[in-house]
Order: sequence, then C-alpha cells, then structure tokens
Amino acid sequence: MKKLVFLFAAALCLCACSAHMKSAVKDGQIAPKFADTLTDGEYLWVRGFGAANPKHQSDSQRRILSREAAIAHAYQRATEVIYGANLESNVQIVDAVSEGSTVHTTASGLLNDMELVSTEYLEDGGCSVIMRISRAKLGAAGSTLQGAAQ
Repeated sequence: MKKLVFLFAAALCLCACSAHMKSAVKDGQIAPKFADTLTDGEYLWVRGFGAANPKHQSDSQRRILSREAAIAHAYQRATEVIYGANLESNVQIVDAVSEGSTVHTTASGLLNDMELVSTEYLEDGGCSVIMRISRAKLGAAGSTLQGAAQ
C-alpha cells in the first residue's frame, strides 16, 4: 500500500511539473525545438536568450552580460504577451552580418513582479533564462492573457 501511495505521489508530481517550461539548451547549444511562452493555470512563463559579446576578454564578463541580455529579452516577450507588440525595426546588414541592432528595455510596475526561475549557459557563453509571473497578479492588474500561447 505504501508503494502504491508513493507511486501515485510521484506520478502526480511528474504531471504537475510537466506544465512548466522545459529547457531550451541541449548539449550546450540551443535545442532544435522549444517554447518561447507558455501559460498554465498559475503562471505566464517566458524564455529569453542573450548572446555573449566575443570582444569581452573574460568568461565571467561574457556570462554576466549574456544573462542580463537574456533577462531583458524575457521582459520583452512578457510585455508582448501582456500588452501586445508594435514593432519597428532598424537593422544594418554588412557582409551578411547584422550590425547596429540594439534593444532598450525598462520594466516597471507589473513586470517587476516577474520571477527568474532558471538560468542556463551555452557553450559559447550565451544564456537562456526562464521567468514567470503569476496569473493572479496579472488578473489583479487587468490582464487576461488572451493572446498567450497555451
């Protein structure tokens, strides 16, 4: 009987965890398939990526800055899901390489309540983060997440 209760509890835990966002890192690189956003009964989950600047000399500096870029990217995704997105892009391409593309972010109010859930680093110093915000907080702020991926 104890074994049956234990197996049931383990299966329940596994099912409860399956709704959460999975890793996008496989063998030190970006996985071939992953979800950027996910909503479940409790949270809006978002993923952000940040790339390391090869000009920086130390691994620590590349990792810290790629993590900050990934967090900014996650905030951007959350903003797009919660408030929608109006995009204007200006990117300069030189010799088939993007140059001069910048992202500026500020998070205030509701987005300050986002929680950083996981951080993973890639072999090249890039970073992937998963962040979440509770649907209860979003609902209290008047957001219904109508356009979010389920």
